[in-house]
Amino acid sequence: MELTPGITLAELRDGRRGVAVYFVRAASCAVCLRHVKELAGLRLADRGVTPVVVVPGEDAQADRVRRVAGPVRVVASPGAEAHHAAGLPRSMLLQHSGTLLVDAAGEVRYRLATTLPMGSFDAAALTAAVDAL
Repeated sequence: MELTPGITLAELRDGRRGVAVYFVRAASCAVCLRHVKELAGLRLADRGVTPVVVVPGEDAQADRVRRVAGPVRVVASPGAEAHHAAGLPRSMLLQHSGTLLVDAAGEVRYRLATTLPMGSFDAAALTAAVDAL
């Protein structure tokens, strides 16, 4: 899956056990930014999983998220193309958000998606999925 032009999940994984991708609803979403901080706090890179945050929009929106992301890679998705490719559409003016864990073989091992960002990230469930890799 291509997250943004020229960046694929396989490249982001970089030979590690997997990649955990959190798709934020918007760079201005306070709930999404809290989830980004939670993702950073999981220290997934220490467990062989690359943490990535995908922000709909251009580099300016991604820069806003980078300021709170800590040791998490943040990429912009112009037009929310990566969100759509991951099955996270826009409906009733709201961009869906969610979390994916993709293993080394490219299989989705965990998926959580929702219209409202409150339910788009679950640290305990993601940690359990990482443990099961």
